[in-house]
Amino acid sequence: MRKITTLSIILTLLATLALAACGGDDAAEDSGSSDAPVSTESSSTETETDSGSTAGDADSVVVSAQDPSGSGEYKFSGNEFTFSVGEKVQFKITAESEFHTFTVDDLDIDVAIDAGDTETLTFTFDKAGEYELICIPHEALGMKGTITVK
Repeated sequence: MRKITTLSIILTLLATLALAACGGDDAAEDSGSSDAPVSTESSSTETETDSGSTAGDADSVVVSAQDPSGSGEYKFSGNEFTFSVGEKVQFKITAESEFHTFTVDDLDIDVAIDAGDTETLTFTFDKAGEYELICIPHEALGMKGTITVK
C-alpha cells in the first residue's frame, strides 16, 4: 500500500509541475517574453546598433522585403543605398507575406522580420565601403542589395 501512495504523490507532483510549466499567468504571456527582439511599437522593433543613438535625428529609409504574389521573385524594394560616413539612418523594414532578414554581415546587421511585420533599425555608418545586403533564406533566389558608404 505504501508504494501506491508514494507513486500517487510523485505522479501528482509531476502533473502539478507540468501544469505550472505549460499554464501560467496571461500577463506573462502578453509581456512579449520570447526570443524575438523587444517591440517598442505595436508592430515594429527598434534595434540600437550604435552607442546611445535614437531614431529622432536619423534619416529615414523605407525598405520592403517582397515576395510578390507567389511569383518566386524575392527582392528588396530599395536595394541600392548610398550613405556618408557618420550618417545615422533609420531603416523601416517590412516583410510582405513571408519571413525575411535584412542582413549585412560586414556591418553586424541582422534583423529578422516576420510575415506582415515591420521592424525598425537605427544604424550609424562609421566606415566607408561597399557592403552586401542579403535576405538569408532567399539570397540564392536573388534577394540581395548593396549599401555603399562614402
